[in-house]
Amino acid sequence: MDFSIVSDTAGARVGELSSELSKALESKINSKYDHVDVSIGIAFRCLPESYGRRSFTRYTKKDNYLTIDIAVKVEEYEKMYKVEQRYHLGNLFLEFLNTALKKHNFEGLDKEMFINDIKMWAREIPIQMDNGSTKLNNWFKEEIDWSVDLDK
Repeated sequence: MDFSIVSDTAGARVGELSSELSKALESKINSKYDHVDVSIGIAFRCLPESYGRRSFTRYTKKDNYLTIDIAVKVEEYEKMYKVEQRYHLGNLFLEFLNTALKKHNFEGLDKEMFINDIKMWAREIPIQMDNGSTKLNNWFKEEIDWSVDLDK
């Protein structure tokens, strides 16, 4: 598998959060799932509403490439704390990935294990708190965790 996460952002913290996920997931996914013959590219786009950019998924059989393009409005995300952006992006990430994987079968990919691995690895991403402590389990939560530093 060739798995990647990129961002295209005009503001907010979406670029930082995309990098946070990318650093935590890409090498682990590409290593553990190297036997799966597919490329999956996920793009987070945080752009002005005036661009009219819409989210989509597309599988190109010729290239064996699954594209998941998630578009959010910069005007909405600039009003959110980083913890809120992480929560919303995490939910969108899982929603789009689950939907895309339901539509397509890739030989050798246990979809449930794949999603569980992603959740596990992302929850290991540390956030440095203002008091010096480290907080884990920040991604893919069922509700916003207001106990974390809001801008971390």
